[in-house]
Amino acid sequence: MATVLLWLASNTGARAADSSGGWQPAPYTLGQGLYFPGQGLRIGGYADVNFYNVQGTNTTYDVHDLSLFITKDLGTQWQLFTEIEASNPVNTHRRSDDDDSELDIERLYADYHANQSISFRFGKFLTPVGEWNLVHADPLTWTVSRPLSTSAAFARHATGAMMFGTVTAQGNDLDYWVFVDDSKNLSFGQEQDNAYANVGANETLHNNFRQALGGRVLYHLLGDTLNIGASALSYELASPRQKYQLTGIDFNWATRYASFTGEGIYRSSDTSGEPDERGGFVQVEVPVWQRLYLIGRYERYRSSTPAQTTTIDTAAINYKPIPGIVLKLEYRDGTNNQLLAPTGWLASIAVLF
Repeated sequence: MATVLLWLASNTGARAADSSGGWQPAPYTLGQGLYFPGQGLRIGGYADVNFYNVQGTNTTYDVHDLSLFITKDLGTQWQLFTEIEASNPVNTHRRSDDDDSELDIERLYADYHANQSISFRFGKFLTPVGEWNLVHADPLTWTVSRPLSTSAAFARHATGAMMFGTVTAQGNDLDYWVFVDDSKNLSFGQEQDNAYANVGANETLHNNFRQALGGRVLYHLLGDTLNIGASALSYELASPRQKYQLTGIDFNWATRYASFTGEGIYRSSDTSGEPDERGGFVQVEVPVWQRLYLIGRYERYRSSTPAQTTTIDTAAINYKPIPGIVLKLEYRDGTNNQLLAPTGWLASIAVLF
């Protein structure tokens, strides 16, 4: 799959370069990437430095992610995108089960835009379940930590094909994503989609698709101030080698004084005797001064491995001094949370460039 996409980029990109007016970049703005109009090429990315002081681990700071985005227009309808990520390149403390820093192909796909209503994607992409997984980059999220329901029950990445777009329904926009995954035959690189992505988690379960089929819809209401989404998946994981069905709902609602978001999922298994997984979160974001926000979140999750119900309360500050830079500070606590999201302080400085 990677070879095919890179061949397509090199051949089409070479023709675009021959007819371009050179490599003169457009004026640069932090957070928007460096754009070369003559080449149809945009280079950007993000980096974040995180600090953790949570129960069960030593005080830690790390460069958690260093990601490079490359977007290349291939004619008028094709577009190539790749995200190359160095995970944990700098870390003051590692658990014994942590891998060394690695350079990962986080995403690599080609898009064909037939029209506004229909586009096709081929390659490795983010699984369209809920809102959080599609905007997972640290500068674009409200908190340092990630809710359990956004990673615990499914693979965060899929490799295969997807159709997506926007149509009109009852006078409002309806976004849709429909995808098929065949990771057992098409995946490339070392896939390790951690089920529990929070720092300090003592569970090392990985969710990696073997095959999957599913999709998501998002309906925009009230002038786009209220968005309601739904997801459905049928899939087989690599380990444990089992088949699952998942349904999910999500919403975001913006008012004058606060915004509210939430997600919930329910997962059942074809294996008798295995507990179902279910849970979700609700979150409020309150602007208090210019680009300073207070964040509150409550989440509850019933996991099958380990078999327990976890509740987590998170209070956070999110400050954006200038576009492209985000400062975060949060404190989380809960019940039965020591294994999956231990109590403590978390902070980060993230830059979208």
